[in-house]
Amino acid sequence: MIGNKKIDHKQEGDKMESLGTPNVPHIQLSPSLSYCLLAILGWLFFVIILLVAAYWINVLCLPAIVILGMAFYRFWYLRNTIYILTKETLKIRTGIFNYTLITLELYRVKDYVVTQNIIMRILRIMTLALYTTDKQDFVISLTGIPQSGLSDTVRELVQQARAKSKIIEIN
Repeated sequence: MIGNKKIDHKQEGDKMESLGTPNVPHIQLSPSLSYCLLAILGWLFFVIILLVAAYWINVLCLPAIVILGMAFYRFWYLRNTIYILTKETLKIRTGIFNYTLITLELYRVKDYVVTQNIIMRILRIMTLALYTTDKQDFVISLTGIPQSGLSDTVRELVQQARAKSKIIEIN
């Protein structure tokens, strides 16, 4: 619960402690299982085609195994992506063997865009793109997250962070 909004989220204390914010109220999200499976679907079809062709040409088993390994790595990478929204920051942790942690101060967010293609609408997932004033990471995307009122929550938190930091936007 942040402010007046409550959003379904999973809390994993161990992962929060590793990010250095153990007792801060937060919303924790990650790409949904359906999005992760959708992301590797094309690779899996290609593996099936290679395995069918390997019935006649045995050499095609090796590329099928390599591509299956790449698909598994991609799935695992997406499942290990974590988005953590607090009252003042958005943290994005990615990686399997080497972690990358991106921290965005919410007062830097300028615009928000929610996108859903037809498949994402059916699966009830979305992508939330945050346009920032940063020169380095101009667009931060929260991809494949469950459909929710997160964009409204982000908007409210950005307004609170700007008021607290006394930031005024000038166009």
